[in-house]
Amino acid sequence: MENIYFKLRDFFNSMPNGFPPSKSGIEIEILKMIFTEEEAEMFMKLKLSFETPEKISKRTGLDMEYLKRILPVMDKKGQVFGVSLGAVSFYKILPYVFGVYEFQLGRMNKRFAELNEEYGNEVFSEDFFSKTPPLMRAIPIGVEVKDDTKIEPYESVASLIESAKSWGVRDCICKTEKSLLDKRCDKPLEVCMSFAPVEHAFDNAEVGRAITKEEAYEILKTAEDAGLVHMTSNVKSGQYYICNCCKCCCGPLSKYIAVSKNAAAKSSYVAVVDNDACISCGVCIDRCQADAIEMADYAVITDCLGCGLCVSTCPTNAIKLQKRRAEDIQAVPENESEWMELRAKGRGMGDDYKKLF
Repeated sequence: MENIYFKLRDFFNSMPNGFPPSKSGIEIEILKMIFTEEEAEMFMKLKLSFETPEKISKRTGLDMEYLKRILPVMDKKGQVFGVSLGAVSFYKILPYVFGVYEFQLGRMNKRFAELNEEYGNEVFSEDFFSKTPPLMRAIPIGVEVKDDTKIEPYESVASLIESAKSWGVRDCICKTEKSLLDKRCDKPLEVCMSFAPVEHAFDNAEVGRAITKEEAYEILKTAEDAGLVHMTSNVKSGQYYICNCCKCCCGPLSKYIAVSKNAAAKSSYVAVVDNDACISCGVCIDRCQADAIEMADYAVITDCLGCGLCVSTCPTNAIKLQKRRAEDIQAVPENESEWMELRAKGRGMGDDYKKLF
């Protein structure tokens, strides 16, 4: 039955996000840690779109009572994503990243961390973070924008928080992994936020906890004070999380520096320096998580993410955010469906992945 894990690997890799084979086969060890053979079989019978157990039973011929037993267990293990609306439950599968990997937070141990780091170094990081469009994009922190341009809702942390009806927070999976490997920085850990358009979505969360809207803003402020970059999914609609990332631990930012500028999408804003007001203090260099600032007679910003961290702590207000030139603004997919279509093209895939919906 070991062949089931190779099939599962290829199944994950058939999604636009990817899960490529390695020469060492280390990804098979990862899958064995997450899934039993039975769970692997079940996973490959599900879709990337939500279905009720009734619909799954009708489509696959699987016994309804069996589905009602196994799917909640797989949801609890972070292998599938389930939601309940009243008495009705819905389930869908997720890519490895962003998806199953992140939902292993409650099961993370040192061996799992080691395997994922080795897999990333061998093949996954280069494949995942060099392809377009990027999975995540930077969101400017709540600072004043120099010009009077309209800030789109998908680029405003306040708009994302205000549009939700429930909020949750959990530890950062990246910092948790680095902690187990004794490589973590000292920045805050409990900073990965989720939000939902329905009330009480996180009241019974297996991992993390429900928070109020006011607490969500407090966490954002804590993250900003610590020099963490707000990041969310690289789409115009359908966001459901805000990660707060550092270059020390977090995939998109560390790989933006080390692997490819495609690892993270820039916001539509750019930091600009008033050379006369800059006193060359270097505070902005310490704040920058993209290694995008150099110091000459004044701060020189070379490849700005547009997060605004340098703006909020400049002692002379010499740095401001302003809208990028139209030709410099990166296109943002409308939704997850368009993102997957573009990502599939970026990986040289056809449309076969659409069968998973």
